[in-house]
Amino acid sequence: MERTLQPQTRTEPELRGWRRLQTVDEIGVIVALFSVCALLWLTAGDKFGQPGNLLQVARQASSYGIMAVGMVLLLAMGQIDLSVGSVLTLVNIVSALLLREGVPMPLALVAGVAAGAVCGLLNGVLSVGLRVPSIIVTLGTMSVYRGLALVLSKATPIGNFPKNNPFFELGSANILGIPTSVWVMAAVALSGHLLLAHTAFGWRLQAIGSNTQAARFSGIPLARYQIAAMTIMGFIASLAGIMELAFLQSGSPTTGQGYELYVIASAIIGGTALAGGNGSVIGGILGALLIAVIRNGLVLLEFSAYWAAVVTGIVIVSAVAIGGLVKKMQ
Repeated sequence: MERTLQPQTRTEPELRGWRRLQTVDEIGVIVALFSVCALLWLTAGDKFGQPGNLLQVARQASSYGIMAVGMVLLLAMGQIDLSVGSVLTLVNIVSALLLREGVPMPLALVAGVAAGAVCGLLNGVLSVGLRVPSIIVTLGTMSVYRGLALVLSKATPIGNFPKNNPFFELGSANILGIPTSVWVMAAVALSGHLLLAHTAFGWRLQAIGSNTQAARFSGIPLARYQIAAMTIMGFIASLAGIMELAFLQSGSPTTGQGYELYVIASAIIGGTALAGGNGSVIGGILGALLIAVIRNGLVLLEFSAYWAAVVTGIVIVSAVAIGGLVKKMQ
């Protein structure tokens, strides 16, 4: 008697595991990150896998990884901020100028952070008060803040101030073998994750992004939440600016240029919906790491740095497509 081959079917535990995998918002960026790392390991040899190089990748990712946390909060409520790179630059310059004028280190840093928070607050007030989409307002303030940085610095780096203090020593040091800025990124990410996923504030941000009309009818003060979220974004961008100052030990009007692309890309690649309604802070950090790995890989493979934007755009589309396909598979 002939045997007929029966099609193999997945067991119930396998199906449950696959369904759980499909619900992971970060699946696209996880697959992309491991794929790019494996490719670089094969093509770049030992240069990519050296501990020093991996730490350099993590440190590079920390600048826009920190800001990606705030961008996830904004995107989750259906808003966006194009001025984050310019805010970082302005904070960098303001803090450096104050240090050059002899202002004590703590006061200079507090003033820099306050300047970033005020920039975010101004973005929110203008958007709400003028009833203009945040993408338009921040497109304008992006130029304003960068212009102010150029005016204040006279388009020249500012580094003639004392650097023999713990702040600058920590900025270029490693704590337990890991760069200080990476620890700051981890702390900001943990705080952002708790805020978005485990507080009423975060739930309401996502409710606004999911259905603005329903959120309004439920009594959520939309204007207040938008201003608060954009102020938080400015505050987080200022932290990134302070860490850049600590590492570079100078203020430069070119610091942070183009970071808005990497910050927004990090959040989107990490699984945060551009239309709002949900967000993943952990995914945003993974997205920042992916972009840093790509930029590092291009250097190791001796490609032109100009290819970074091209490859980043391809990875954005690929990561989103992979995440969407996995969730649709049965």
